[in-house]
Amino acid sequence: MQTDERPLPESLTRLLAAIPSARPSPAERPLPRDDRASVHAALEFALLRGFVYGVSGLVWIVVMLFIARHFVR
Repeated sequence: MQTDERPLPESLTRLLAAIPSARPSPAERPLPRDDRASVHAALEFALLRGFVYGVSGLVWIVVMLFIARHFVR
């Protein structure tokens, strides 16, 4: 595939330069808080993620069993 090597228009170049970066610099990020609420939220998130991965794994196993059963017949 051939790419177009023409330079960008002046207005587009200014527009792209004016867009702030989506990620803040390390100096702008707030420091993490050490309180029980954040620990509780992290535990909740980990349990929810484990549950979702577990259910997803079970669904994949069931689908694979159906596929294997289909090929055996």
